[in-house]
Order: sequence, then structure tokens, then C-alpha cells
Amino acid sequence: MYQYLYIETESLRLWIPIAFAVGCLAYFLLPFEPSIIWGCIFSVIGLTAVIIIRRYYTAYLGLYQISWTITLIASGFCLAWLQTYRQEPFYAVPSRATVVQGQIQSIEYLNNGKKRITLQQVRFKTAPESDQKKWERVILFTLSKKDNQSLRSGDLVQARVMLHRPAPPQYVGGYDLQFRSWFNNIGAYGYALEPVKLISVHPIYSIQSLREKIAAHIREINAGSAGIIAQILLTGMGGELSPDVRHVFAASGLAHLLAIAGLHLGIVMGIVAFTVRWLLLRSQTLTLYWPIKSIAIIVGWTVGCGYLVLTGLHIPAMRSLLMASIVMLALLCNRSVFSKYNLMLAALFLLLLSPASVLDVSFQMSMTAVMALVSGYQLVYRWLEKYQQINSCLFRFIKVYILEGAWVSILAGTAVVPVVMFYFHELNLYFVFANLIAVPLMALWVMPLGLLTLCTMIFGFDYIFLKLMTFGIDWIIWLAELVSHLPYASVSVPNFPAWGYALYFLGLCILCLCITAIRWFGIIVMIIGISSIFCITTPTIITSPNGRMIGVNHQHRLLMVCQGGCDPIAVEEWRKITKLTEAKVISSNTIEAGIYCNKDYCFIKRKRILILLKSIPKDQQENLCRSSLIELSFLWNESSCKNIPVINKKENWINGAHSIWLDPLIINTDIYNRGQRPWVMEPIQRGVPKMPMAQQE
Repeated sequence: MYQYLYIETESLRLWIPIAFAVGCLAYFLLPFEPSIIWGCIFSVIGLTAVIIIRRYYTAYLGLYQISWTITLIASGFCLAWLQTYRQEPFYAVPSRATVVQGQIQSIEYLNNGKKRITLQQVRFKTAPESDQKKWERVILFTLSKKDNQSLRSGDLVQARVMLHRPAPPQYVGGYDLQFRSWFNNIGAYGYALEPVKLISVHPIYSIQSLREKIAAHIREINAGSAGIIAQILLTGMGGELSPDVRHVFAASGLAHLLAIAGLHLGIVMGIVAFTVRWLLLRSQTLTLYWPIKSIAIIVGWTVGCGYLVLTGLHIPAMRSLLMASIVMLALLCNRSVFSKYNLMLAALFLLLLSPASVLDVSFQMSMTAVMALVSGYQLVYRWLEKYQQINSCLFRFIKVYILEGAWVSILAGTAVVPVVMFYFHELNLYFVFANLIAVPLMALWVMPLGLLTLCTMIFGFDYIFLKLMTFGIDWIIWLAELVSHLPYASVSVPNFPAWGYALYFLGLCILCLCITAIRWFGIIVMIIGISSIFCITTPTIITSPNGRMIGVNHQHRLLMVCQGGCDPIAVEEWRKITKLTEAKVISSNTIEAGIYCNKDYCFIKRKRILILLKSIPKDQQENLCRSSLIELSFLWNESSCKNIPVINKKENWINGAHSIWLDPLIINTDIYNRGQRPWVMEPIQRGVPKMPMAQQE
């Protein structure tokens, strides 16, 4: 065992980004706001120990490694703290309609026919907000369908809008929009109450305006789903894609085709590099005297950079560009492309740029997939090397397309399955089959024609190429619909515990980064982590953060009681985390087995749950309270029962969403789960108002 551990010291450098990420997570996941002093103290202690041991006690190798680990964890903690406090604080958002003025940063077309504007340099034009200084954060608001005026990025506009702050999670442990908004510099969301007033036109010839022109041109030629996907692939703008199409892509395991990332960048760089190399090889002189391979790689990388700029420089794409840059340098230096050290450098650099990306699902999926590919691709590659002497075209097709393609899909797809289960509560069973057909079709037909479309668009010859491109996209849509309708194509999974998810990642790192037989221990850790999904029980009751929705897990159904209508997105999320196949809305006149509702209350007999819709008469309170285990109320601060737990609307507003288990009685809240952090806004305004001071008498 000690021999294995001694050999493993050679691979400890690969764990540098892991230790740094642990420090970032230690800061972001704490339920209270820590002081940076502790991170600085441990950084100094760890670094001092490293220097002393390195100079005077070289025999203490284990202590030296522990000191480095402490230093890296503390450094990640400090950098996460610094990134958090570099952000502008959340402002208090007006609770009524207000007039704002600002410059359009970007325009996005939505699937309901509306447009969403991102406004920067925001100023309020109505009192008392009018005396606030200019917002450093942007606001996003949706225009009405009737507002069809021509707007462009850079225009100065004024709008009467209704704003709200970033919403808290819809259930305990759910997607944290406030965390993302804090680090994405978003201050408020909302919708316009009137058509936007154009103050002045500022035609800025930026990449954003070019993207909007290309997107509008594609919509003119093909406004269907294929045209919108073509728009996504060529500009990164595709908010108007219908939810049904997105659902079939997600259910078939093809959702990654709709997000510009490493796959698209690799295809573009590969197509350009191959084309440039093929053209240069037509000349014997260039072949003999020019470094054709290096030229092709550099040109491919340059075009890839331009493609990412055109598609919006999304964070996953920027991560992919960094990885591609390291691969390009490895090729230019004749080094191994499939190097774990390349992955280590890329991961560490990305965490140094943005420690908050450690909690980003796209970052986790990218690193997981690449780590599995780098570690596992060599297995099939070494096996196929034994058959290099076979010069048959059929064998090359089987090798490159079927064997290598299937192996890559299996490696990347299997590695990210627990990530999908943790964040999206779904399991796709046919992703290998779907990707085996869709990815080559995307690489050999759709993307090459997309590049030709961009190259010929300036000359007006792009129509035929765009039509052929959308023809290939139609085939991919057909494949996604076919796979999504297969039996058990998408299986809902219950809430994945965070500790099990962490164990899975630890096991994957052990399996992929270790070089001795210890790595096989990682498989056991991964299995334990994934099996944790069976160790938790789903909550019996879920409440929304605004207190207007209550969900009850009753007889394999999710019973919904809502005030003012149910949010379908929240209902679907609740149904997934409770692993129920049906969600039913019950109203004030619902009477069925075990459920009784009237205009004042609903009572679920088997669960002994009392839901107050209105104040109930006092003569009924005693019997109802005696029969109830818990009371849920849509009233603000009223309760009918004194001797049982009561969750009313005020409790939800103060503590956020609730998850409640009845046997035994456990109540968990969103505020308890996330804690008091800079990005956590209580439902009652907790921003920095930035209002003018009162005038002195």
C-alpha cells in the first residue's frame, strides 16, 4: 500500500485544481458569511510550512504535500471571497411601476413572439428612484407582443416597467437564480407596461449588432424550428425556440447540440484546419518548404476564436477555447494531446478567472466529460493500434465512425449522467444511440454548410447553403423526436443528495487521475455516491417562496393547491424531485377519497394535513386541529391551530421555500439551507436602496 502511495506522488500535481476547487466550495457553501482573515491565516501557515519543509526537512514528503494542500484550499477560499466582494451589491427594486432609461446591451427573441432587452447604464426617471446614481448592474425586461418597433443594440431607450428582484429557489436546494445574478451582474428582471420609447439611435457597429442582423436574416429565410436552431449555431441567439423542441432534445440526450461549447468549436476548428491543409497540399512547393500542419492549426484556431466571438462568447465556449488553445500548443510542440496536465492547467486557469464557476453546471459537465475522455480514450486507441496494418476503407470507417465515435459517446455521456441527474433530475437511456447519429450529421453536414452560409452571406449567395443546412437540422429534430418517444427515453429521478454527488466526483477523480491500482477504488466510491439517491426520502410537502403554492405527495400523485394559479414550470420541477408521474391541481370544491375541500380549507385525511384557504369558523377549528398533524395557510399571519406546527404565508416570505417530512416531522427552509450570504435576498427587500439622504432643515 505504501508503495502505491509513493508512486502516486508523481500524479499529485493533477490534484492542484481539485484542492483549489475545494477551497472555493468551502466559501460558497457555508451557511454564514466568513471572514477572509481565516483564509489568509491558513494560506500563510501552509506556505510557510512548504518553504520550511522544502529547505530543512526534505524527508517529510507527506507533511510537505499536506502543507501544499492547505495552501491551495485556503487560496481558493480567499479568491472566492475576493470575487464575491468585487461585485456590485443588489439594489432595492421598486415595488411599483417605474420609468427607466438606459442603453440596450442586447436583444433576445423569445419563443412566445416577444423580445427581451438587456438594459445597461440604467437610470430611474421617477421619484424617489430618480435621485439614485446610475446602476452598475443590468436589468432584463420583456417587451409586449404589440411593441414591434425596430430596436438595435446601442440605442438609448426609455420604458415604463414593472421590476422584481432575482427570485429565490422554487424549492429547497433548487436552482439559485440569485447566486447566478450576483455574479452575472444582473440587478432585476421585469416586463414593459407600455411600448418602449426610443430616445436616440446610437448605431454601434459591434459584434452584437452583427449577430442580430444575421439572426434576422436567418429568420426571414426559415422561421421554423430548423431555422431557429441554425440561428443558435451561427449566432448563439435562439430564445424563441419552442419548449417542446427543447424538451425532445433533452429527453433524447441531444441538448448539448443546442449549446455552443466544445463540440461546435472542435468541429469548426477541425473543418477549417482540414480544408487549409488540403488546399496547401495541392502545391508541391508549399508542401516541401512550408510548415503546413502548423499553418492549418493556427488558421483553424483563429477561425474558431472568431466563431466564438460571433456566437456570444458564452462561458462554456470560453472554457472550450482555453482547452482548444492548450491542445493547439501541444500539437505545435509535437506533444501528446490527450494529456491530463493539459486538463489540469485549463481547470486551474478557469477557476483563477472565476471561482464561482465551480458551482456552474456547464463547468462541471465540461470537466467531467473531458476528464473521462482524456483518461478513457487511450484504452480503445491502444487496442485499435494493433490493427493499424489493415488498410481497408471499410475498416477505417468502422474504426473512426463506429468504434471511436461510440466509445467517445459512451465515455462522455456516462460520465455526465450523474451531473444531469443532480441538476435536472432526469436520466436519458438512449443518449449513445442518438449521439452516434446526430453528432456525425452535425459535424459532416450541418456545421460545414453553416460556415459556408456565413462566408457567402455578405455576397448574398447564402440561400442554398442555409436551406441545405436546415435540411440536415430537420433530420436531427426528427431523430430527437423519435428517440424521445421510445419507452423510458427519459426517466425522472428523485433529488440527488449533495454528499452523494460529491462522492461521485471524488471517485471519478480517483479513477481518472491516479496512476496505480488505487484508481480502481474510485469505482467503488462512485457507486456509493450514485447509490445515495436511494438513501433519501422525498418531502411530503413543498411550499413556494411566495406562499402561493403548496404541493403534497399523496398516493403517488402531487396534489397542488394554489392561490392565483399554479406556475407550470415550478409544478414540473416539484414533480421531478418527488419522482411522481402525475400532478393534479385541487380546488375549493374537490371531494374524493381521503381529500375534502371547501371554500375555507382543504383537509387531506391520510396525511393529516390542514390547508387554510380562508379563515375558518371557530366552531370547526377544534375538530380540525385535533385531527391535523400540521397546518398550512394561505393567510398572511393567521393560524387556526395552536398546538401543531403552522406554516403561513409570512413564514414562506421570511424563510423562503419549505420542504416538510411528516414521519418524523422535519421542516427544512431555503434560508436555512443557503444561509445569510451577500447574494441571498430575503423575500422582503434586502437590497442596498441607494436612496437620497433626507434634506437637512
